[in-house]
Amino acid sequence: MSLIARLLVITVVITWGFNFVVIRWGMEGIDPFTMTTLRFLLTSLPLVFFIKKPNIKLSIVALHGTLFGAGLWGLVNIAVSIGTPAGLASLLLQASAFFTLLAAVYLFEESLSFNKKVGLTVAFSGFLIILFYRQISLPLFGGFLILVAAVFWTLCNIIIRKYKPENAVSFIVWSSLFVPIPVLLISLVQSYFTKGVIDIESIISFPTTNGWLSILFQSYVITLFGYGVWTWAITKHGLSNVAPYSLLVPVSGLLSGWFFYNETLSTTSLIGVALIMLGLCLLSFPNLKGFSLRGLTRKLHNKAR
Repeated sequence: MSLIARLLVITVVITWGFNFVVIRWGMEGIDPFTMTTLRFLLTSLPLVFFIKKPNIKLSIVALHGTLFGAGLWGLVNIAVSIGTPAGLASLLLQASAFFTLLAAVYLFEESLSFNKKVGLTVAFSGFLIILFYRQISLPLFGGFLILVAAVFWTLCNIIIRKYKPENAVSFIVWSSLFVPIPVLLISLVQSYFTKGVIDIESIISFPTTNGWLSILFQSYVITLFGYGVWTWAITKHGLSNVAPYSLLVPVSGLLSGWFFYNETLSTTSLIGVALIMLGLCLLSFPNLKGFSLRGLTRKLHNKAR
């Protein structure tokens, strides 16, 4: 991956982590499923009338939208609604990075170089430290739902890698068109099982000003720009080169929660964050076999010339 591509992907995943603060800020007085429905509705409309359909069968585009909207975000919303902390949800969801790497190796025969293996080992250690030495309890069923959501995200990544849409923006806009209906159906089921009745009034609640700002941010920055870049990066550079960077999402989420909501960052969490950052840095290094400071200095000097 080029430096520009890496910076774009890093910018996207950092923004995704910050998005959990935006969701929390805008969710007052609005059902989370309504927020998700409006998010993808605004992503697809009115752009779908002006952007050509992607070079992929519409059934595949619809499958991606359903897996992404109902499978991924539908299950995340249910998990959060039954008490799973948003920060832990964002962390556990990044198990998709490791599922995706397995898919890259075994389904698409992408190779993992020595430096990738070292970087992934270090980053995975940081991930486990944050997960298992957390100060907040994780509901068992909520954790299960998030892991299933991570599998759905992995399937979305596999679809992108297999079919390689030529226009990432077109792919995101058209697949978003198939998100609202499945999400609304899940919201009706969730409302019935948690409240005993289908609470239509709550589901169609009108967003507050904060809610609309949050929805617009999620539609155009998080989904259209963020997943557009993500789709382009996977198509161009492969799963194994892109997926590990999603581990920055919980790092950004933890730091954003600390900065905006004074959420406590434990020493173990900071150690985990540092290991994830170190692991991702190692992923971006030249091959570590035979690595020397002198060799690195020579390469930097040649680039400067």
